[in-house]
Amino acid sequence: MLLKLEEKANLTLAVRTLPLLPHVTFICPGRMCQVAGWGRTGVKEPASSTLQEVKLRLMEPRACSHFPAFDHNLQLCVGNPQSTKSAFKGDSGGPLLCAGVAQGIVSYGLSNAKPPAIFTRISPYWPWIDEVLKEN
Repeated sequence: MLLKLEEKANLTLAVRTLPLLPHVTFICPGRMCQVAGWGRTGVKEPASSTLQEVKLRLMEPRACSHFPAFDHNLQLCVGNPQSTKSAFKGDSGGPLLCAGVAQGIVSYGLSNAKPPAIFTRISPYWPWIDEVLKEN
């Protein structure tokens, strides 16, 4: 989903735009990226009242083979299974930044919060994003 603001956002150190790569790119597994959100910090924890940020590793597609709908062409497998840190409920829709560029969007994971989680790749949707931006 793309949102069109009624007025320009007031950009500050805390509010800024994120760069997108205007072409299809595949980022390599092993790379460290960042995700931020106000989601739950544990299975039995409430949503966070402060913005949380975590560095997560892009994993090989086979690390997400237990997700039946996982499609490496459209999704990213994110978060080391040996770690306890992951995006979780309430973080959905948040950006995955790799080298400062938005590469993914938090999508879904396991109900026990164990990594890895699935993120939607942004690059396959660039033609649609570009088309919508040109129309508006």
